[in-house]
Amino acid sequence: MSRSLVPLAVVVLCAAVASGQDPVERSLALQQAIATAEKDLAADHPADAVAALEAQLPNADGRPAFLDALRRAYTAELKQLERTPNPDRAAALTRRLALLGGGEATAPVAAVTLPETPVVAAPMVAPDAGGAVAEARALFQQGKYAEAAGKFAAAKGAAPLTQDEAAAWAYCRIRAAADTVNPPTCDPAAAATAEKDVAEALQLAPGNAELERVGRQVQAVARARAGNRAAAAPAPAAAAVPGDWETVETPSFRVRHKGNKQLADAVAAAAETRRDETFKRWSGPPGGAWGAKCEIVLHPTAECYANMTGKPAAGTGHATVKLSGGRATERRIDLRADDAALVPNTLPRELTHVVLADLFPHTPPPKWAEEGMAVLAGSPEEVSRYVRTLSRCARDNELLPTAALLELKDFPPAEKVTGFCCASVTLVDYLVKLKGEQHFLMFLRDSQRYGTAQALRRQYDIDGPAALEQAWRRAALADVARAP
Repeated sequence: MSRSLVPLAVVVLCAAVASGQDPVERSLALQQAIATAEKDLAADHPADAVAALEAQLPNADGRPAFLDALRRAYTAELKQLERTPNPDRAAALTRRLALLGGGEATAPVAAVTLPETPVVAAPMVAPDAGGAVAEARALFQQGKYAEAAGKFAAAKGAAPLTQDEAAAWAYCRIRAAADTVNPPTCDPAAAATAEKDVAEALQLAPGNAELERVGRQVQAVARARAGNRAAAAPAPAAAAVPGDWETVETPSFRVRHKGNKQLADAVAAAAETRRDETFKRWSGPPGGAWGAKCEIVLHPTAECYANMTGKPAAGTGHATVKLSGGRATERRIDLRADDAALVPNTLPRELTHVVLADLFPHTPPPKWAEEGMAVLAGSPEEVSRYVRTLSRCARDNELLPTAALLELKDFPPAEKVTGFCCASVTLVDYLVKLKGEQHFLMFLRDSQRYGTAQALRRQYDIDGPAALEQAWRRAALADVARAP
């Protein structure tokens, strides 16, 4: 449960009154600090943003805009510390964030230090070994554990692994899980996935005491990371559909409408087709109809949409999925029936979000990837609109650095949303054009296991976010120049 903001606000208010500073100068200094912090955050320099804001704490007077900027700066610096761990600094930021209402203050969790020398014997290459098995063994002996894990996974179907090979693969997976949970800002969902990965890894080498010891340590940290983070408040539930609305049923969908059966039939047919296409595009054919049918609610007007969902009337649709134990228990898409682009754009966009919940049932894909994939489900004209806007966003400095974009957990500030959306769509499009949709999905899963930088090298031979930014922007802006 978050703590109240009142104590902090009272402290800074008393300090400001006692300082005797001119009110106008105090206000101008505060506004300048917020502006400086926003620039630092956009440039992925959160520590500088924190310093700029904390210097003006005596002038803040508990102002919501200032406290919100400070909260975002603390959160961003904590996220950055995943790459360069500093336990003392992370603990201090966590305490300050809790005082702001950004999370509960918790005791720091001790990270697991795995031995540099693997706790299993390095497997020797047998004379007749070849293919992925030989590559996995070689990579393991070189200490390239993330790459070795992928090769062992690819090799397991070709031939049974020896006891040493299975233990080596288990060590690689445990090490990857430790890399996930050691950072103090590890996401709870990622921690839960890491704990499961360790459990699966230990099953590869039963009876190995050393693996068991380090594996249990990693699992303990994973559980602590999940327990130390405040759970997000659930979104308000949409209103139940009135009983007098009519229904159109298909194997995977239940379309609720208020009298426009022709539109409901068209939406139901399009939904089935688009569901099949979306699964095939990103993963492969769906494994049958959805057991928990997706309810599509066609709101006759913008006012009805806003009243029943609590969403802005200007919106055209949104998707909601409830998961339990890695399975969807409820699926719902709310759409405006008066939306001219309902079938070609809005329906496939929101349906992509629903399908992605099936493809990523434990840890959702990064926000940029999900939004980009959703928009790419629409018409070519809709995608082209984002492509054409990219150059303006680049010119007006509305694009986040790619390293920051790849790590975003939520939407950026309002002034950056257009740039975020254009970058997301064109970046996904760029990576898909390199090696295809299903390869892109492999990259997203590798990102969750090994981190984005390592996944870029593994799947695209791109040396980190900076190299990706250079190649993507060059290609995307060339597309803009060619656009009619």
